[in-house]
Amino acid sequence: MKYSSTTRLINVIIFALLAVGFGVLGVYFEFIVAPYLWVGNGPIDLPDLGWGLVAMLGALGVSGLLISLHGLFTAVRSVLKGNDDALVRRSFSSYVALGYLVAIFFLINGVWLYRLTSTNIGYDDIGFVVVVYIIAFLIAIIVSNIPVLRMYGEGEELNKIMRIITGALTAIACSLVLVYGISWIVLASAGDVYQKAAVSTEFLVGTLCYLAAFVLVGAAFLGYGRADKAGVINKLNGILFELGLMVIGGSIIGAGAMEYVQQSGKNPPAISLVGKTVPTNNAAYMDFSIMAWIFGGVIVLFACYLLISTLNGKENKK
Repeated sequence: MKYSSTTRLINVIIFALLAVGFGVLGVYFEFIVAPYLWVGNGPIDLPDLGWGLVAMLGALGVSGLLISLHGLFTAVRSVLKGNDDALVRRSFSSYVALGYLVAIFFLINGVWLYRLTSTNIGYDDIGFVVVVYIIAFLIAIIVSNIPVLRMYGEGEELNKIMRIITGALTAIACSLVLVYGISWIVLASAGDVYQKAAVSTEFLVGTLCYLAAFVLVGAAFLGYGRADKAGVINKLNGILFELGLMVIGGSIIGAGAMEYVQQSGKNPPAISLVGKTVPTNNAAYMDFSIMAWIFGGVIVLFACYLLISTLNGKENKK
């Protein structure tokens, strides 16, 4: 037995604390604030925040909660089965998934949604904000990959590594389905709300896109687990993962397109899913759409490259 009972117990406590912290963040923003922000009333006094920032924080909280609960469940099992070190390593992989989650959070803030958390800083200084986010992303991804290399080596445990990646993406997709879906239901059942049809359409399309991504990436997550137990590499898991990435990239491109349609021709902008404080010059606001097209396009192209590599690879390997 490599891991002591004390280590296993500390692991349980840490995951319990992480679940509580992420849970409070997710429940507050995703289930209480986000659904009612466009309606203008809710169970609490709504904060003066844009829906985009609220949705992002809610998705971060719910994603972290799901990953932490997975780690907590595995950590508890490792305590009950004190001679099974594999369960401890599996719980450690949840820390890595949380690291990937934080890295993704910093990445999208650095290359796409940087104005969500930097509106009050001033547009002349936004380059500084982007640089800070990119540095934070690099640090998070490096720190997250160190335990992966120590536990699984350099690519020798492909199924285990991909299970961590797909697990993080599955949690993210699930949280986005919830925040878009619940917001759409609340808005659809509300009375006369300004630009209700346009915003409701965006919520519905987002819900369907991320639901498709959740199904695809979630199926890959389960498939990598089965392949790991069988000691094989299955092309189908990679194909599902890459199709899920394409859907996510496509949904980002679509979000930029819908925002462009809503914003073009309006001065000042009438709708803002980025934040309530927006530039008075409509043309300056188009960076959300432009960066959505670039960011989403890169994801789609990367997914296409991975898909071609998967199709040209070997089906199974003992």
